[in-house]
Amino acid sequence: MKKILMVASSGGHLEELTRLKKVVSQYDCCWVTEKNDYQKYSDDIIIDYYTMQMNRKELLFIVKFIILYCYSFFILSREKPDFVLTTGALVSFPFCTLARIFGTKVIFIESFARVHELSLTGKLLYRHANKFIVQWPELADKYDKAVLGGGIF
Repeated sequence: MKKILMVASSGGHLEELTRLKKVVSQYDCCWVTEKNDYQKYSDDIIIDYYTMQMNRKELLFIVKFIILYCYSFFILSREKPDFVLTTGALVSFPFCTLARIFGTKVIFIESFARVHELSLTGKLLYRHANKFIVQWPELADKYDKAVLGGGIF
């Protein structure tokens, strides 16, 4: 059975990823998200790894980002997924860039909220993703590599 590393920031990004029930039921999925005190997950989603929350505008961002890269390397080495599937945001970048080095396929799903422009994560991962899925025709028309996947919600 193929293994998928499901990676998303907490909040809406993770909510979108958890909506992919068909993927979760058909594959061996391992979950990674940010640790927070308010997120409630559905009963069929068990988070395997938590990362620290970070903001690219905070003072210690660079240090935390390096730590995140190291943790991403550890998780990818340990889990050896066939695919990394992500809806973003910041937490997903190290996983996706390292996955490509590992030879692991990367699938990025742009946020449902992005109708006319890619998110920062989308712009950064556009060239790293093996499959780049958008949820709106406006984005699919604008970006050659984008595939229209329809809405998750």
